[in-house]
Amino acid sequence: MPFIALLDLLERQWAAQLRQVPLVSEADVPQEMSTAAAEALGHVYGHEDVAVRWPACVAISLTHMAAAGEAFWPRWRATTKRRGNAAGWGKAFMAALDVFGLPREATAAQSIMLHAGRPVPEPPRRLLDPFGGGISGPAGEHLLVFAEDGRELTGDLPPGPVWVAHRRDGVLTSDGPLRTIAEGLLPFGWEHWRLALVSLEGASWLAVADGRRRPVRGKAGPRLLPGEAIGGVSTPDGSVVLAGPPALWLPRGDWRVTVERAGGTAQRADPADPWALLPRPLLGTFTVTVSGADGRPKRRTVTIVEGLRVRYDPPIRLFEGDGLAPADVSFHTGPGLTATPQALTFTAAQTTRPLTCVASGRPLALTVRPPHMRVRVDQQWHTAPPRLTPEDRWLRLDVPGLTNPPIEVIAGGGAVQELTAHARGDYPLVRLRDTVLAHGEITLQVRDITLATMSPPQRATPDPWLCND
Repeated sequence: MPFIALLDLLERQWAAQLRQVPLVSEADVPQEMSTAAAEALGHVYGHEDVAVRWPACVAISLTHMAAAGEAFWPRWRATTKRRGNAAGWGKAFMAALDVFGLPREATAAQSIMLHAGRPVPEPPRRLLDPFGGGISGPAGEHLLVFAEDGRELTGDLPPGPVWVAHRRDGVLTSDGPLRTIAEGLLPFGWEHWRLALVSLEGASWLAVADGRRRPVRGKAGPRLLPGEAIGGVSTPDGSVVLAGPPALWLPRGDWRVTVERAGGTAQRADPADPWALLPRPLLGTFTVTVSGADGRPKRRTVTIVEGLRVRYDPPIRLFEGDGLAPADVSFHTGPGLTATPQALTFTAAQTTRPLTCVASGRPLALTVRPPHMRVRVDQQWHTAPPRLTPEDRWLRLDVPGLTNPPIEVIAGGGAVQELTAHARGDYPLVRLRDTVLAHGEITLQVRDITLATMSPPQRATPDPWLCND
């Protein structure tokens, strides 16, 4: 069975590392390999005692999934094809820690967070398994909120995804938009309750109907909610350019709002729509200032080119020969806005060119940088395939929309090695030294695109005036 063979292979490599580190996250394991291990564990779960046969794979794959960020349990469930539940996987993780004598906390969730390098949660009053395991402990209240790892949140809520359980006859309310990410499952006895993974990014409080409001951390003050940025277009100093005006979100209360265009004077604005009194289309850099009862102003500066649309051909410039693929860029504008020039052509060596937009007689200088790939060798970025030496240590690949793919090492017309990235995204070039000595000239490729080449070190030329015996 290929999944068992993969786990057996990884177990031998990873177990040796876990016997030498104080925390699981300090093991040097590429992210894609830990994800592959998680998928394999899902396939064998129920047929094998995973914590007994593959404790290192259990510990490393769970830790890497938690260290990657939010939505830990939903991503784990998706990767393992919903085999097992949080309680079962947590028990396996604790057993794996015992195998290697690694530290543990009171619960599996706390232990996973400890080894992932994330804050260890406080002991919960209730625990949640959002995929059918239910809630441990009585209901008691009309609104229960849980973190993604299942611990109950009893204080202020985080401004991100949380599991919310509430009675179906009560409407979930807030002062900002609530986005439902996923629906959860509750077992028999909870038929009158709803469970959902909800994002609180746009809210400063959460409640059911007119019940007690649960505050959201960091969401009490006013803030701009920027819309879509114009990809590849920036100000000369590198600031993002927006295609439309950002919305202003204000908590309840009395607020004074002003908008000031760069080089102009501040104008009083309507808090409900601070852009309503300005001439359209909006073009320029604007500073929005909001003052409340406490008298302390809050400022945010944004650059807007309202109505500008950009088309790149190709959408992403890849390496082609000794540089980047040439590109054509066309600009489309709405009424009242002009772009000069209306189109640009980029040669293989060009990465940026200037653009000027004009509205109501006001010009705005911009910089156009079509999305493109690049490679960093140690501390230097390249926009053409670099020639590596065996002394180079690290390579980083930056391709929009592509994250740390495996790199094929080509020699003699065929693949002789696969290079994978570390968790931080760098590829260790030291792994190529034996390969280049054995095969001579090698080429690094991703999906048939040449990233770099490497030659073996040149032997020193003997000095004819010296004895070289």
